[in-house]
Amino acid sequence: MENLESLYEQLTEKEKQQFSETVNLLLGKTYLVYEREEDRPHYRFVEKHFDLFTTYLEMARWSLHMQKQYSVIQLYNMDERNRRNFNLQETIFLIILRLLYDEKRRDLRLIQQVLVTGQEIQEKYMALQIRRRLPTKEDTQFILKLFSSFSLLDLKKGHWREPEAVYQLYPSLLLAVNPGDLETLVEWLQEESEQEELIEWEEEENEEEEKEEE
Repeated sequence: MENLESLYEQLTEKEKQQFSETVNLLLGKTYLVYEREEDRPHYRFVEKHFDLFTTYLEMARWSLHMQKQYSVIQLYNMDERNRRNFNLQETIFLIILRLLYDEKRRDLRLIQQVLVTGQEIQEKYMALQIRRRLPTKEDTQFILKLFSSFSLLDLKKGHWREPEAVYQLYPSLLLAVNPGDLETLVEWLQEESEQEELIEWEEEENEEEEKEEE
């Protein structure tokens, strides 16, 4: 394999600029999805210059993987640094989207898009029997936009907040949630939700007692 300097100097000035843009994009979003139109030029560029990207990123302890079966490029830190820790609500949505992706994909041909509605996301939320209030429209919009920034989904029709909205889900969801951990995560979410509900109930009871004492 050629060294980093040699690989880099083979690029044109325009390609060097694209290299810089693509590296920063990867560091910011973790995934590049060929199916996603916005990602496709960067995906192709990484595919063409894979040795250059791999060599450069390994110097900073980043590992780059070409998941050809999903047409997804994945980046992660070898020392598990710079990770985005999702809160409980965000984790619930991530699990729901992964479950919906699996269900939809079984009924579709390989070339078809995986589409879900806001209503289906809400229904799956309730079907999991998570003892937690449904998120507000504002929370839903924030979380789905957050996942879009990681190339996990895109809004295709309607407004982020509305049940009628249509979203395209991407195969990067398969990498974001390990299938072996899916059932365990669902059970964990339910336990966390029950514990959170218990804490809220105890706080409300304490507030009532304080009011009665006054």
